[in-house]
Amino acid sequence: MFFNVNKKEHISLRNLWDTTKAYLRGITIAYNTRKKKEREKENNKLQNDIIKLERQAQLTPKNEQIINKWKLAKHKLNILEQEINLRALKFIKQNYFENANKP
Repeated sequence: MFFNVNKKEHISLRNLWDTTKAYLRGITIAYNTRKKKEREKENNKLQNDIIKLERQAQLTPKNEQIINKWKLAKHKLNILEQEINLRALKFIKQNYFENANKP
């Protein structure tokens, strides 16, 4: 769709390519921002659920259903945090590789 709107005869290919890169960069930034907000929202929801379930478990410690929900929420939060850490580790490795002293 981008090319249908912007490809005109009087526009050079270099300008078209540069505008395409800028357009795709904007789409990528918007996508990453949306995904980050979704992850943060999920993280906050899980933390609030864990706190709420811990309080309920303290009031009724023999209720297995509450304890199982608490364990499941802790597990989901752990998985989410592992994904965040893996992403950060990948970024660090890439940064060190790109900025390392090379012969």
